[in-house]
Amino acid sequence: MKKILLFFCVLYVTMTEAQNFDAGFIGGFTTSQVSGDNLAGYNKLGARTGVYISFPIHKKMKSQIEIQYLQKGSKKPYIENSPETYVLDLHYIELPISLNYEVKKNLHLESGLGTAFLIHSKEQDEIGDINSDGPNTITIDFLLGIQYQLKKHLKFNLRYANSIIPLRKHSSNGKWGVNKGQYSSLISFVFMYQISR
Repeated sequence: MKKILLFFCVLYVTMTEAQNFDAGFIGGFTTSQVSGDNLAGYNKLGARTGVYISFPIHKKMKSQIEIQYLQKGSKKPYIENSPETYVLDLHYIELPISLNYEVKKNLHLESGLGTAFLIHSKEQDEIGDINSDGPNTITIDFLLGIQYQLKKHLKFNLRYANSIIPLRKHSSNGKWGVNKGQYSSLISFVFMYQISR
């Protein structure tokens, strides 16, 4: 983890020396679910905050690197007169890398991969803490989204992310074809404020 952060620091210094980059802050919220937990729906709300750096690699294409705090997991929706509750709360530091292609003026399509490091997790039901197999400490997500330039220094980012390796094993330890366990999916809605240039 320390080596990865050092790499990003060196990369940041290199690009700031070049002066041909955009950088800023990210802030917004997420809604997520976990497949294979017998619950359906993006009911778990969370946060997505961090910083980003992007730099051009082609006339219409940029590469973007982020360091962000990310919350995701799963939650049983409220059912009137039902005492049952459930929540899986996952906290990550994620390092997404994406390519952003300008579809038309002010609109970019983004795609990439995000490597996330688990820093905290909690699983509870109506009785209390659940002592099940913990989630993997590292996950890799496929990312797909759009960025829209609202104002000179302000963008809106809508992103979908789905894990490409299991979050953890099924409770039964079963595997079926490409289904190796529980997978997370997430939709995030954030604003990106540019502070450079």
